[in-house]
Amino acid sequence: MLPLLAPPVPWTARPFGPGPIPSAVSAMASNEATKKIEAARGNARGPSSPTPPRATPPVRPAPKRVGPFEFFGQVRDEGRKVTWPSRKETVVTTIMVFVMVVAASLFFTAVDQVLRYLVTLILGVGA
Repeated sequence: MLPLLAPPVPWTARPFGPGPIPSAVSAMASNEATKKIEAARGNARGPSSPTPPRATPPVRPAPKRVGPFEFFGQVRDEGRKVTWPSRKETVVTTIMVFVMVVAASLFFTAVDQVLRYLVTLILGVGA
């Protein structure tokens, strides 16, 4: 009598693509099981020498804490460095935003009406 399931194919011989993953190499495999499998197949994942330790990052000094008056003074100084738009630029930009809102609302209203008509035509539902 033939077995219903074929024995699992070793991981290295499996083609890429869908199919069952051998249980010893599944995502739920323990670290010990993975180490045993790697030892059995010769650790084909790279050099056998351990990775050299990383250099420790330089220690940053703790930021100096400032009081609330000094903090708001710094905020005011930074606000002076900002290039603020002129009144004319602000008005033109605001008008352009309103124009784009109206154009977008008209566009989406038209698309909504066309889709409503098509759904009513196809399904025969609606008023």
